Amino acid sequence: MAGEKDKKIISEYLISALSLEDRMSVDVYGAFLDRNAWPDYLDDKVFENIKKLLTVVIEDTEMHKKSFSALQEKVNNKYI
Repeated sequence: MAGEKDKKIISEYLISALSLEDRMSVDVYGAFLDRNAWPDYLDDKVFENIKKLLTVVIEDTEMHKKSFSALQEKVNNKYI
């Protein structure tokens, strides 16, 4: 079993990871889902393909957030 100091370190890491995942999902990937973020000359079909690919990345990011949240809950409930 991890000591209290180790649990605090793990908890802080997980909080940072969750924050990073949130920022990546919204600030980076989310911004590129907006058509206005792309040049006018970009073909609409290309943009739709970009959106599909970014959607996959955003969904993966959401899965990461769920994993980090589950780990955080385990740390908080002293399962580790």
